[in-house]
Amino acid sequence: MSSLLTGRRGKSNKKRTASPSALPAHPQRAAEDAGAPPSGNPWQVGGPTPSGNPARAAGDSAPPQVVEWSQGPALASKAWTALLVLALASGPVALVWAVLRPEPVPVASGTTSADQAASAAAAERAVELTETWLRADRDDQALVASLTEASVGTLPATGLTIRDSSVAAVAAGDPGPTGTTWMITVGVDVAEPAPGTTVPAADDGSGQDESSADGDGSGNGSGEASETTEPVLVWVRRYFQVPVTVQRPADEDEPLAVAALALPSPVPGPAAADAPGLDYPRTIATTSDAGESVAAFLGALVAGEGEITRYLRPGTTIQPVTPPPYTAVSVTSIGGSHEISDNPPDGDGTHALVTAELTRPDGEKTTAQYVLTLVARDGRWEVSGLDQAVRTETPVAGSGESGTE
Repeated sequence: MSSLLTGRRGKSNKKRTASPSALPAHPQRAAEDAGAPPSGNPWQVGGPTPSGNPARAAGDSAPPQVVEWSQGPALASKAWTALLVLALASGPVALVWAVLRPEPVPVASGTTSADQAASAAAAERAVELTETWLRADRDDQALVASLTEASVGTLPATGLTIRDSSVAAVAAGDPGPTGTTWMITVGVDVAEPAPGTTVPAADDGSGQDESSADGDGSGNGSGEASETTEPVLVWVRRYFQVPVTVQRPADEDEPLAVAALALPSPVPGPAAADAPGLDYPRTIATTSDAGESVAAFLGALVAGEGEITRYLRPGTTIQPVTPPPYTAVSVTSIGGSHEISDNPPDGDGTHALVTAELTRPDGEKTTAQYVLTLVARDGRWEVSGLDQAVRTETPVAGSGESGTE
């Protein structure tokens, strides 16, 4: 040990150079979050480096000094002796503990892979039953009955037209000896008559036209067939709940057993939230240098116009959409989180909400919005990333920074 300390003593006087802070892909004002006073540039984490020693921050301490200690070997010998005595003495204690210790209690954990598999199986059965039940007519009694333990009851003469079914919510009940019952909420688009539209009377199977006035089936007593007006259908999002029990087999290699315990029940959809306003108060001209950089970046991203790396900050990786789904991009407005200029200093930046008009291959246009970060370098504006969170005036969990500067 003495020789090791002596060998290191000559190296201890060398100064260590601290690594300079690098601008993150998504600047987040880490200095303000840590309680430090804000710097003049919110896009430079920690503010400017103190003068006098640019290689080390002001809070860094000097490297520690190692001093040789001649009593090292003696202390090591005593430590080994103490450890040997302790090991010999702990043998009987360990034996008694092994005999008398209580059985370990399993630790409750969060969602496991088994829970995920069970919820996925329950959701799949709920979606299948809901779709079949909505499409079914009175001839599909056996088909619906094969998917549920409940009595099918009455089915309509004509099934509904549906599309885009998905799982809206999953709630797990208390595990039982035979499995867990899950309450699955399924969302489905249903084609329904528009409000105010006349719905024709359904056929009751008798072959008699209910609209006939004199019983001859003509509808007007003169032998002329009446014309039936088709209702105007609109897509309406509907929600249905289905309780599904999932049983785990004794053999892990066998699949899960599922059973829908009841028919789907219509329920209200999720309530609309009070959405906070977006926090991009600065207007950035689309004809400015920043606006032109954004337009060129989006053109390369979704329209295949040029090489996308030309508009990215070094170290940022964003892949273009391939094949390009649009033929042209036109930026209509840009909102920024910070004031910017056409002659920015290096490291200056802003979060941006970009509204763009995208042209499809068939010539039709649609409007889309992007949230991204712009950072200045060498007098030009570059994209440092597509933001994974949006800025809001009122803090919302998972929405990114609020609107304070």
